Amino acid sequence: MTSFNFRQSELVSKTFLVVDDFGDMRGMLRSMLSTVGVKEIDTANNGPEAIDALERRRYDIVLCDYNLGPGKNGQQVLEEARHRQLIGLDAIFVMITAENTREMVMGAVEYEPDSYLTKPFTKDVLKTRLEKLVLKRQDLREVDQAVGEQDYDKAIQLLDNKIAARPGNLGELTKLKAEILFRSSEYEYAADVYERVLAVREMPWARLGLGKIYFTTGRLQEAQAMFEGLLQDNQRFTAAYDWLARTLQALKKDRDAQEVLERAVVVSPKAILRQKALGDIALANGDLAVAGKALTEAVSLGRHSVYKSAGNYAKLARVKSKSGDGQGGLKIIENMEREFQGEGESELYSAMVKGVIHADMGNREKADACMHEAARLYAKEGPHVAADLTLEMARSYGELGDKQEAAKLLQQAVRNNHAEPELLQQIENMVGEFDLGTDPKAFVSDIRKEIVKLNNRGVELAKAGKLQEAVGLFSEAVEAMPSNKVVNLNAARVLVMNMRENGVEGKQLGRVRELLDRVRKIEPDSPSLRRVQLMYQNLSRQGL
Repeated sequence: MTSFNFRQSELVSKTFLVVDDFGDMRGMLRSMLSTVGVKEIDTANNGPEAIDALERRRYDIVLCDYNLGPGKNGQQVLEEARHRQLIGLDAIFVMITAENTREMVMGAVEYEPDSYLTKPFTKDVLKTRLEKLVLKRQDLREVDQAVGEQDYDKAIQLLDNKIAARPGNLGELTKLKAEILFRSSEYEYAADVYERVLAVREMPWARLGLGKIYFTTGRLQEAQAMFEGLLQDNQRFTAAYDWLARTLQALKKDRDAQEVLERAVVVSPKAILRQKALGDIALANGDLAVAGKALTEAVSLGRHSVYKSAGNYAKLARVKSKSGDGQGGLKIIENMEREFQGEGESELYSAMVKGVIHADMGNREKADACMHEAARLYAKEGPHVAADLTLEMARSYGELGDKQEAAKLLQQAVRNNHAEPELLQQIENMVGEFDLGTDPKAFVSDIRKEIVKLNNRGVELAKAGKLQEAVGLFSEAVEAMPSNKVVNLNAARVLVMNMRENGVEGKQLGRVRELLDRVRKIEPDSPSLRRVQLMYQNLSRQGL
C-alpha cells in the first residue's frame, strides 16, 4: 500500500503537456490524468504549439500523438525537443499512436521516446505505464542540471553515487555514465565502462559505444568489425548503420558506405539526417539516381523539421542539373527561395547553384553573373562562414573550371577545420576530383602541419611563461583562421593566463568572451570549451 501511495504522489506532482490535434482526445487524456490527481496539465493542438509550449516551460512528462494533422508530426516534435534540449534527461516523452507501422515506429525510435502507447488504452494502462517511467527517471534531475551546465565531473560523481546503491535502473544509469564520459572526451574511461558491461552480459548499446570509441580514436578496422557484428545480430539497429557508414568513409570505402546507408533507409526511411548523408555520399560517388531519391526525401522530410536545410535543396538542384534537367534544378531553387526567404545562406546557395546550372545549360554569361553575385554574398557573410557553405562554394568554382578560386576556398576550409578528419577527407576528395594540380593528401597535410606547428609553438611559449609572446602569436593566428575552434580556444586560454599573471583588463576579458562565443557556435558541447569557460569565469569573479 505504501509503495502505491508513493508512486501516486510522485505522479501527482508532475507537470504534463498533452499534444493531440483532436479535442476529444486531449479532453480524454486530461480527464484520465485528473482522476489520478494530476493538477498541472497544459495542452497543445499541433506540433508548432507543442514546441511553443516546450520553449516556455520545462515539463516533466509529454504525451504526444504521432499524427498531428498538417505540419509537424510527433516524431518531428520529439526530434526538435531533443535537438534544442527543450526536454531534460529526467523528462519523460511518451508517443501515442493509433498505428504501429514499421515506418512510423522506426522513424520515431531514432529520437528515443521513453515509451509508446497504442490507442485505445485505459486509464489504468496509462497510469501504470507512467508510474513505472517516473520511478526509473525520478532521480536524474541533478544529473540533468549538471549536464546542462556542462559540469561533466559533477554529473559522473552523481551517477557513481547512484550506481553504488545498485538501484533497479542500474543499466540505464551505467549507459548514461558512459555516454557522458564519451561526450566529455574521456574515451579511456568510457571504454572501461562499456567493457565491464560486456564482460557480464551482451548489451548492444555497450557494443555500439565501444565501436564509437574505436572510431573516434582512429581504430577504424576494429570499429568496422564492431558495427558489422552488431548489424549481423540486429538488422534494425539503425545507429550501427550510421556509424558503420562513417567508418567506411574514413577508410575510403565510399561505395561500401553508400550501400550501408541504402540498406539503412530501407529499414528506417523517415530519418532526415540519414537521407541527407546518403544523398551526399551518392552525389560524391556520381550515383545521381540514388542521390536524387535520397535528397528528395530529405527535402520532403525537412519541410516541418528542425533539420530543414537550404543545402539539401541546393544539392538536389545540382543533381537535377547533372541529370540533364536544368529547368527542374532551377525550379527547386525557386522553391528553396520561397521556403527560406530573406535568409543569407539560402541567397548564397541560390546564386552559386544557379551559376552551375546555367553553365550546364550552356549559358556561360548567366553563369558568370551568378557566380559574381555568389562571391559578393559570400564576402558579406563575413569570416565565420559555415564549412558546408565554403565547400559548396569551392565545388561551384571547381565545376565551372575556376581552379584557383576553388583551391583558395579549400585552403581556407582546411585552416579553419584542421582538426576535423571527416571534413578534411571531403576536401581531399574535392582536390582530386577537380585536379587542382597538387597531391590531395599533401594539399591537406601541409596546411595541417603548419597549423599544428603554430599551435605547439604558442603552447610552448605559454608554458615557458612568455605569455605576451603567446598572446601575440595566437592573436595573429585567429585573424588568419577566425573559425578554427582549436586556435580560438588556445587564444582565449593564453589571454586568461596572461591576465592571471599581469592583472585583469576589461578589453581582454571582452576578447575572451568573443573567442568563446565563436567556439560555442561551432561546437557548444566541447569539453575543452567548458574548461576554458571555467577559467574565464573564475578570472571574471576575481576582477570584480
